[in-house]
Amino acid sequence: MSFIGKVYLVGAGPGNPDLITVRCLELLKQADVVLYDRLANDELLKFCPDSAELIFVGKEPDKHPVPQEEIIKILIDKAKKFKNILRLKGGDPYIFGRGSEEALALLNEGIDFEIIPGITAGIGASAYSGTPLTHRNLVTQSLFITAHESPEKNESQIQWELLAKLKNTTLVVYMGASTLKWTVEKLISQGMKPDTPAIIVQNATMSSQRQFYSSLFNLPEIVEKENIKPPIITIIGETAAFSDRLNWFQRKPLYGKKIVCTRAEDQSSSLTNFLDQNGAIVINFSVIKTRLKTPEQSLKRTLAKNYDWIIFSSENGVRYFFQLLYCENLDSRQLSHSKIACIGKETAKMLKDFGLIADFIPSSFTSSVFVNEFIESIKMDDLILRVKGNFQKDLILETLLEKGFNVEPIQVYSIEKKIPDNTLFKKIINDKADAYLFTSSSTVNNFFQVFGNDQALKLLNESRVFAIGPVTRDTLYRYNVKEIIMSETYSIEGLGNTIIQYFSKI
Repeated sequence: MSFIGKVYLVGAGPGNPDLITVRCLELLKQADVVLYDRLANDELLKFCPDSAELIFVGKEPDKHPVPQEEIIKILIDKAKKFKNILRLKGGDPYIFGRGSEEALALLNEGIDFEIIPGITAGIGASAYSGTPLTHRNLVTQSLFITAHESPEKNESQIQWELLAKLKNTTLVVYMGASTLKWTVEKLISQGMKPDTPAIIVQNATMSSQRQFYSSLFNLPEIVEKENIKPPIITIIGETAAFSDRLNWFQRKPLYGKKIVCTRAEDQSSSLTNFLDQNGAIVINFSVIKTRLKTPEQSLKRTLAKNYDWIIFSSENGVRYFFQLLYCENLDSRQLSHSKIACIGKETAKMLKDFGLIADFIPSSFTSSVFVNEFIESIKMDDLILRVKGNFQKDLILETLLEKGFNVEPIQVYSIEKKIPDNTLFKKIINDKADAYLFTSSSTVNNFFQVFGNDQALKLLNESRVFAIGPVTRDTLYRYNVKEIIMSETYSIEGLGNTIIQYFSKI
């Protein structure tokens, strides 16, 4: 059946996924089709339904694999087949985003559309570089201009001779890494002072942001010397001089640090978000993956034994246990006869998400401390269920059995090796990282398997290596890793704080 859907022309903001609007997030979750640009952060696509059709229509300088006319045709065709079509654009649709061209084409076809504004790159670069676009005592106006005009124009629409002579004005120049020399020469030749303060902001708002303060005259030299590539924003005017004092972004404790996180992708968000918020360039290089493992006996029959205690030692254990529970149309009422023991803040927090509060948490988040303190809280005739993964060595289970306690294991998930994308693999080898993070022995073992012992050891010994706790640290030592920094608090939060403390001192 053919019908006319609605097209949403949505600004994805300047790059940092945290800077999208609430409306943009709502529409991502409802989209049937998404056409997205190169400058729209790929991270946003994870909010789309699994059923959504994702179409990349990005452009690079001198490379337009999908011409604008074809993009418009796709929008119109999809609107005749689907309900919600999302055109996701970097920055704002109406500021150098060709949103007006697409809106007019949709209007001509009688297709309903809506414009969702986004933070444009110039505003993002201003805020994140510490360069105000106006200042009551210095600047009363700002102008956004593009260094890339339509090639169909016979002559430039930019009146450089007027721009060069404007007083109390900030110029915000979009794009133009390749044409910056021409832009600078044009402004100076028309009367702008060569020593006018200016700043180039590359990858504005992203953890990979770089900025370079200079005089107008020296901008082209900096682009060449620093090998600056798009996307860039150039801000020209007196307020650029404030960037040194107002540059809050580069003062973040992990600013510019490349940190490789080896944790499983479905577990790493809390850690990577923490690092990202503190300025790090996080490289997700997951070398393990987890999946549900269905026990031979149903969970209902297992829980019918009415265990006195159930032990969870990881978020995975909690997550997959409840996934199995729900698959059998059961809920947490099945645990009403049992007390809950767990290791770590993250595990306790996930239990809370499922409506349970742990009855026992050890003073330190290691298996040895857990066992020593747990034994003092239980009776010899207690029946205990140990929820675990497929790891062979289990200090908790082994020690409790050795001491004569009645404990039964149940495997609810498996940990498997993951082979990362080849492009990412090469990036890790070629781009020196400042730090590698390991949160379990499995991540260490699989990292060495993925790279091979020699290459893995070379990478780690040329960087800093952080381990979440003593078990992970000892596994790294067995591979002859020289220096390992261990978190004093054996948790994801503790690991994050340890990384900040370390880099704050050097």
